[in-house]
Amino acid sequence: MKKAERILQFAQENADSYNIFDARRAGSGDRYAKEVVDHLKFLVIEELGPGVVNQFLSKESRQSVDFWLEDEHTIIAVEFNVFTSSPLLEKEAFKALLAKDAGKDVRHLILIGDEDSVRQHHVPTARSIMAWMERQHQIRVQIWELKEKGRLTGPAPAQQRGDAW
Repeated sequence: MKKAERILQFAQENADSYNIFDARRAGSGDRYAKEVVDHLKFLVIEELGPGVVNQFLSKESRQSVDFWLEDEHTIIAVEFNVFTSSPLLEKEAFKALLAKDAGKDVRHLILIGDEDSVRQHHVPTARSIMAWMERQHQIRVQIWELKEKGRLTGPAPAQQRGDAW
């Protein structure tokens, strides 16, 4: 999953350059987070091409995903606020199922979120959805965390990303 890890690296660098965590604490909300995600998508387009960003994987549903890495069979969604009213896991899992139903070979769903994303998804409901996705649909769901600038300590970055399983 080299491209997926590159997108994680871009997301971390982008969060750091925009100071997204400090800005959110200061009261900047969804509009600022959208600007950060839009810039992330621009960076990904520059490196990986336009066929990766905002892809519609099911013509019937017209639901787009943030990133689709066809050669890695991976959908990636980015959410800088894990406390939104619309649960990202459920929404993105359903998009992955619709894409698979439309003939896309989806094998991985990666949710990139801010700190505490892994803990937030370690509740019984989220764990059961993730287990069901893998068991019934062969889609492995992972939660990767961004870290607040200056708080990276401990193991190598690939191990810090916060895989849920």
